[in-house]
Amino acid sequence: MDWLSRLFEMMPVRGRLDLRCFYGAPWRIDQGPGEANEIPYHAVLAGSAILQDPAGGRSLQLKAGDVLLLPGNSRHVMHDGSGARPKPARNRQELNLLISENAGRGERLDLLCGHFTIAPPHDRLLRSYLPPRLVVHAGSRAEQKDTAAQLVGLVSLMRSESGDDHLGGSAMLNALSTAMFALVLRLASETEHAPRGEPARRDQSQ
Repeated sequence: MDWLSRLFEMMPVRGRLDLRCFYGAPWRIDQGPGEANEIPYHAVLAGSAILQDPAGGRSLQLKAGDVLLLPGNSRHVMHDGSGARPKPARNRQELNLLISENAGRGERLDLLCGHFTIAPPHDRLLRSYLPPRLVVHAGSRAEQKDTAAQLVGLVSLMRSESGDDHLGGSAMLNALSTAMFALVLRLASETEHAPRGEPARRDQSQ
């Protein structure tokens, strides 16, 4: 059995898609921290976003195809980068998903937001393997790496499921979220800057 399969056997992970955001600039998301055993995630379907570290760390730009995991589970802020006062967001409940929208007219952001739940004490062990912020860039690598192409396909399926009220859609979205966690770790392990503690194919770690 490979190391990633063994990891999931030791510490089962459950994924959940919480909401889908459709925002026009200016917009801002201020989130966290979540429950102690949760790892938030964001998948950028379209548009771009700036991830700001409230603690003063380096900001990151996220683009379509990027998936962000926050194993540190700290408060985090995302915005469009304009510095303008954000338009207020309104939520509406669909059959299988909560949709958040605003009235902004600038560049449109399409974002999936959810979290992974790991039973304690395994959550603390997993965080010792992962950096506080982990980003994989699937969009730009889809033609180069099989795993990136698989992740793009899975996120595309989540996009389709979240856009329609299909029977069993909520269960499907949560199952796909769990599979996404495995693909994100697999893709991260294939890069030259694998998360701390993960065995990278090139035997390098960050």
